[in-house]
Amino acid sequence: MDNTVGEVEGTDDLDANTTVINNYYNNTTLSSDSQERIWYSSGNTYYSYWNDGQDVSSGLQRCLDWGPVYDSSNGTYIGDNCRETGYPTEASDWNVTNCTERGGQVDWSQYESIWDFYRAPRCVLELTTITTAPGEALLIYQMSGLGMKTVCEGATLYTASYLTSGAEYAIVPGSALECTHKITTSTAFSINVGYAWGYADQQSVWSIVYAIQETTVV
Repeated sequence: MDNTVGEVEGTDDLDANTTVINNYYNNTTLSSDSQERIWYSSGNTYYSYWNDGQDVSSGLQRCLDWGPVYDSSNGTYIGDNCRETGYPTEASDWNVTNCTERGGQVDWSQYESIWDFYRAPRCVLELTTITTAPGEALLIYQMSGLGMKTVCEGATLYTASYLTSGAEYAIVPGSALECTHKITTSTAFSINVGYAWGYADQQSVWSIVYAIQETTVV
């Protein structure tokens, strides 16, 4: 009686030196809806305020011209001192080196509402730059207190702040174009020098979490 069970056809002539290779194929189809996202995070500290060394308050005049002072009788150099005081009315009345030396750009178009009369400019800091190619969508997951300047093939879009407002992420416009996204923040003039509030050397933290996902441009 033959008790052999499950014999594979064609194995009768196999000897002990024959190697049998079994190939298994996975025919499972993967969904094309699943796309890999590349995640990034950036952050650092920055100065919360800028200052030119003078206090600003209501009714307070400031030094408008600082430089060498000489004795009127003999012309002897006395030292550097304030040569003119008054109320600032133009850009040259402000010393903006505290902003520019930190890599900032002076913005004269925005003034603090409580001291508009003095026309104190703001200092805009460019913190980082993100570039995306056509077919790359920029997804912002976390970004607060920051601004974004997006330039896509010559066209500019300004966004004050990308806040998800409860959503998982926000999609930045321009995913079908070549774009550059500059992350910025705007720092105010420190109205009090030497007081606890508004120190020019006070620092804050900026951070952003984002991902880049491929899209199909149609």
